[in-house]
Amino acid sequence: MKCALVTGATSRLGAPLARSFARENYRVILHANRSRDAAQELAASLTREGATAEVLIADFAEREATAQFCETLIERFGAPDAIVNNASNFAHDFPGCGDPAMLAASFAVHAEAPFRIVEAAARAKRADALLTVFNILDQKLINPNPDYFSYTLGKAALLAMTELWQRAGRADIRVFGLLPGLMFPSGPQTEQRFLLDAGKIPTGHATPADDICAAIHFYLGCPDMPGQMLPIDGGEHLAPRSRDIAFE
Repeated sequence: MKCALVTGATSRLGAPLARSFARENYRVILHANRSRDAAQELAASLTREGATAEVLIADFAEREATAQFCETLIERFGAPDAIVNNASNFAHDFPGCGDPAMLAASFAVHAEAPFRIVEAAARAKRADALLTVFNILDQKLINPNPDYFSYTLGKAALLAMTELWQRAGRADIRVFGLLPGLMFPSGPQTEQRFLLDAGKIPTGHATPADDICAAIHFYLGCPDMPGQMLPIDGGEHLAPRSRDIAFE
């Protein structure tokens, strides 16, 4: 049975990702931090549906916790066949009011944790095995605005890591960067404001989580396709803004 790791597996995107792997008969490893009860509930739900699901807990903002997570992952499950680096630290700051602690947490969660996880899997995998990694990025990396300053810098580091892996010349390790746009209400958005903002996107609606899942499984079904960058945002990256859509 193939194995998939989904970090941030209880988030609004993480849970659909986990369920999509379960439907494809993957053993699913669910990473969670604060949402431990939700992770156990999700694992139990997947198990009742006939899937195999396990939970690993770690706070990726803590370096030692991340190192222990990687060690436990490899010891218990070996190198996964698929990794989705979805865990995120989404908090608002702005240039001129930046928070160094927030920046440190952003780099830890968005860059160092994926770095350690992929490196551990690359070292542990069989030479003849194919490892496919999906880094969940953000359309604002190609359509920048200054909101969520520290978050954006951390995601920019993950984007750079994605590109460097793509240029590493490894046929056995593919790394994809998926750049979603507006998907769920966030920050100061009410449900009404979310629907209004979604109407500003070229497609006129927010990106469904199922679109991210479909892209991942398309790539998994095409093993000869090298790693790529793919905006999945309804064309949001084509509409420049001076502020985040939630603050316009």
